[in-house]
Amino acid sequence: MLTSVFVPRQQHGELTFLSDEHFQNRFAKVANPASEVAAEVAKAAEAPIHLIFHTAFCCSTLMLRALDIPGRTFGLKEPDVLINLANRFIRRDDASNRERLRLVLRLLSRPFEPGETMIVKPTNFANRLVMPVLETSPESRAVLLYSDVRTLLRSLLKRGMWGRIWGRKLFQSAASWSSLDLGYSAEETFILTDLQALALGWLMQIHQFGEIARRMGDRVLLIDSEDFLADPAATLLAVANLFELELDGSATARIANGPVFAKHSKFGDQSYGQEERAVDHDAAEAAHHEELEMVVKWVEAVGAHLGVDMRPAGTTRPKRA
Repeated sequence: MLTSVFVPRQQHGELTFLSDEHFQNRFAKVANPASEVAAEVAKAAEAPIHLIFHTAFCCSTLMLRALDIPGRTFGLKEPDVLINLANRFIRRDDASNRERLRLVLRLLSRPFEPGETMIVKPTNFANRLVMPVLETSPESRAVLLYSDVRTLLRSLLKRGMWGRIWGRKLFQSAASWSSLDLGYSAEETFILTDLQALALGWLMQIHQFGEIARRMGDRVLLIDSEDFLADPAATLLAVANLFELELDGSATARIANGPVFAKHSKFGDQSYGQEERAVDHDAAEAAHHEELEMVVKWVEAVGAHLGVDMRPAGTTRPKRA
């Protein structure tokens, strides 16, 4: 069975993510056998579909909002179905799950308006799907967006105990499918601190992104979020070119100087530009400086020992138009 939730176009902007937590029973649900859904969706319009994969808290929602242009593109924010599929692939990558993935991508590729390109941003807990998606949908392209480890650690520290719990969940998820052998025993894993576990979760994602970039070449674009924030117009232009969105430098400059970059990406009613972001990060740095320094140096040593490039080769530093 496949459960569908219909969210009217105008209400997508009100939702942080496309999940039950944010739907809050406001939208009708319908469950149908997958075979019936497949037969019906085969008749539906189909748009190009591209993706923004990320390592979490690295401005992926901001990037998606910036590229959500009525009549040209439509962005889907972390649909729950992709994390459900990712969990299936963690257990087994087989023909039946590949068929489920093909159906889900077809469903997500239905445009609201003719001529639109669909851009999907999965949760980073669905990163197991990066290669299966690119293999299943040969016309799709993907941004691989990441931050440095210090930025991720600070972002989670701002969220207190729940951030630390989230970090351990990320480590557990990534470790269940990553090809990077950390070499830790069960006892050594158990005694890791919260920040150490999170840093290793980040390292496994960085390793994956580097491997995918080497395999997939110009179908993917590696972007450091620091570069994105330093020059959003040039970064958006590079992404628009990857996704073939027909945007020029003046169009992306207007977006970069517009309201999207002055608001919080997840809470659109809050002002949150570069200055507010810097203040938040400085506060976390000041409160946890010693722990941050120790963990950053430690994971850099682990990465060097395992041969993982902390800034994956192929990372694009966008040039101005």
